[in-house]
Amino acid sequence: MSIGDIWDLIILSPMINVLIMVSGWFFNNFGLAIIALTIVVRLATLPLTTKQLGATKAMQEMQPKMAELQKKYGRDKAKLAQEQMRMYKESGVSPAGCMLPMLVQLPIWIALFQSIIRVLAVIPEDFLNLSRHLYAS
Repeated sequence: MSIGDIWDLIILSPMINVLIMVSGWFFNNFGLAIIALTIVVRLATLPLTTKQLGATKAMQEMQPKMAELQKKYGRDKAKLAQEQMRMYKESGVSPAGCMLPMLVQLPIWIALFQSIIRVLAVIPEDFLNLSRHLYAS
């Protein structure tokens, strides 16, 4: 089983089926279904977004101190890195705190985009490929 098959099975197929189910709730209007599903995904990822924004704000507040460290230890890279890590630990900020929530959200948004593209097939052959993602009702 390839990574593409795992992606389709775990993330893409459920997203396609939810999109089709939501469109049924909106009288088969895919435009409203896309808007509704986007809002649901946005609300579901809101805790991660707020965590990411908080970490970004904390990193911005540390920027003046980081600039001081770079002035002070600019030539000694090892000492600079050591002092930066000390500052991160003291303030409770993780440099990866901004990236991790984004890396979790990214596959969800990509799956939403791909599901929209696959459901709104451009050529007839795309409808044949869509059938392999649909669950039996």
